[in-house]
Amino acid sequence: MKYIFIFILLLSLVGNIALFYNWQQSSSVGKNFDEQVRKYPYLSKRILADIPQDIRINFLPLRNKLQTDTAPYGDKFGMYFEYLPTGTSIGINSTNEFLAASLFKLPVVMAYFKHKERIKNESDPTIVLTQNMLDDRFGDLYKKGAGYKINLKDAVRITLEESDNTAVRTLVPQLSKDDFNNVYEGLDIDLKLDKQGAIITAKQYGSILKALFFSSILNKDHSEEILAYLTKTKFQDKLPAGVPSSVVVAHKIGVVELSDKEAYMDCGIFYVPRRPYLLCVISQSDEKTARERIKNISHTVYEFVKDFEI
Repeated sequence: MKYIFIFILLLSLVGNIALFYNWQQSSSVGKNFDEQVRKYPYLSKRILADIPQDIRINFLPLRNKLQTDTAPYGDKFGMYFEYLPTGTSIGINSTNEFLAASLFKLPVVMAYFKHKERIKNESDPTIVLTQNMLDDRFGDLYKKGAGYKINLKDAVRITLEESDNTAVRTLVPQLSKDDFNNVYEGLDIDLKLDKQGAIITAKQYGSILKALFFSSILNKDHSEEILAYLTKTKFQDKLPAGVPSSVVVAHKIGVVELSDKEAYMDCGIFYVPRRPYLLCVISQSDEKTARERIKNISHTVYEFVKDFEI
């Protein structure tokens, strides 16, 4: 009887030790996850820890509404939506090709960060603006004139927050063909060029944003830095205009002002709590029309995502 009692006591002791160990492990994992979320608030939580998500596969009501609402726009319009927790997507003319315009600045910035990773150097050089870098078509940096000194960290910020043409031109001389190839090889897109610039589809641009969200091409710090800049862009009259100001949106605009191909586009990630999604809209039209289309689609998608029940 005495030995049975000792055996039970030992079992209890071992059980308590195991519980304490598991509690410590759980506490440590939870603490680490919280620290990761604070450090990388704009990255997918999937790459930080395995946590419950709001799972939704059936987006048929949203798909039907978007198809009805956009039918009058014809083929001079394209959009791509993806619910990031599950990968469920909706595309309308999502493979129609448009000039990428300023949307192409984001892959250039990604190539610059890839260059920094390749040479294992986190410092950003200060360069002098040359005459061939100055571009007055978008942004104000060109007003500084040739001879102005700028650190490339500031150039990256201005490129993404202000979509400045001169700023992005300062990055290109730093890059090699390998830096661009390393970025595009990691994306689900086939880069096309014509005499007027890069060609993109709404779905392809979604791949660029997802590469940052999932930190699949650049390291976490660089992916986070780029997305953080994109949340501070000053252009708030398209995608962000369709959602409450409390919703954080990391997005990039594009503008094509050619007489025969005028187009406006906005592509971004919406950080709705536990329900992040991606939305890219391209409208080949005048700016007022495009602004209304993009804002309305943004609002329709947000209202559906925030209200659905699991």
